[in-house]
Amino acid sequence: MVKLILLLVFIILGYHSFSQEDNNTMPWNASNKLEWKDYKGTLNPEIIAYASTSYKIDIIPENVIVDLNDYIVNYQDLTVVANFYKNHSWTVSNDVELLNHERLHFDIAELFARKIRKRFSELKNSGEKRFARYQNEYNALWQSCRVFQKKYDSETNHGAKKNESGIWYKKVAALLENFKNFAST
Repeated sequence: MVKLILLLVFIILGYHSFSQEDNNTMPWNASNKLEWKDYKGTLNPEIIAYASTSYKIDIIPENVIVDLNDYIVNYQDLTVVANFYKNHSWTVSNDVELLNHERLHFDIAELFARKIRKRFSELKNSGEKRFARYQNEYNALWQSCRVFQKKYDSETNHGAKKNESGIWYKKVAALLENFKNFAST
């Protein structure tokens, strides 16, 4: 009975998330780059910036079913997607160079989504079914993503240093290429 109730809760939450996804989220796509019109959030006065890009690497399916032994019932379907959150992203600028800087933040999110997909693939190929293992790998790589994002902002001074920004564009493009086998489908 408890499993049935949990399953129903996951289905309802998954349906609710998917119904909001169409309006608020945009998955990373190489041929569909962010545009300023995608930034629909309101300015956060606590952040001193011209723009803010909200993203997350979401685990899918959202209705992962885990049994009492910590085994994922549908572990072969487990993956991630880098999502841009329109209603939490904002800008007070229409500057193209700033847009390119913000786009690279989202590209970095996709880079780490690919790294997570690669690690999940390795776990699946080894027959690993324990939710805790997948969650630990996700958490470690998500933390690495956050550090990488901060380094990008620091080294480019939030895009103000043009030469450093150019280096980062090439670096991230090369890394995305290195992980092209784990691009979202």
